Amino acid sequence: MSQTHSSRHIIMGMVVVLWISLTAIGLWWFQDNTVRPFLGPSDNPQQVQTRYLTDALTPVLEQVATSEPVAMIHFWNPDCLCNQVSRRHFQGLINSQPANVMKRIVVTPDSTTDAQIHDFKTLNPNMDAQVVRLSADALSIPASPAVALFQHTKDQGYRLSYFGAYGFGALCTLSDDNFFPNMIEKMLAGRYGPFINVAGSGCFCGWPSQ
Repeated sequence: MSQTHSSRHIIMGMVVVLWISLTAIGLWWFQDNTVRPFLGPSDNPQQVQTRYLTDALTPVLEQVATSEPVAMIHFWNPDCLCNQVSRRHFQGLINSQPANVMKRIVVTPDSTTDAQIHDFKTLNPNMDAQVVRLSADALSIPASPAVALFQHTKDQGYRLSYFGAYGFGALCTLSDDNFFPNMIEKMLAGRYGPFINVAGSGCFCGWPSQ
């Protein structure tokens, strides 16, 4: 083997080692900075109680005048790196139901700018959702990305059926891609829940408190 070939092999080996090292550092940084419990030990458990969530979110539902049998509320913090990780489940839930069955609503902190909302709508052109800014005084949840599903009836108003994560784990995994569509089928067939799904760790960001 010539000296030139040997040098090339050495350089290629060094590049591979460097790439593996950088990948490992990147994964360590990602997990260290984004993987956390949805409901941590320092969080207030009141934030995930059915009564609190219903009281805090019913004004939002009434504000957008939902008439659909199901209302989906997507909790979006534009500064959260984990939004992209949950995007597959988020889009899958949206695409699983027609607009006349499920109302789409996005709740975001009141610090969210018009430019950020514009970018969100550009990236999600098929969502057709109303975006509502809420202050920390009006709503406090442990983490996002998160979703709430409400059943809507004319005689009984809004009932919380689901609140919690789209999935758990560093990549926001679900064992069944039909998890949410099957849940909505049960909601449409009769009363379902409430199911509070917050016991797990994954890629989550804290909800802004100020």
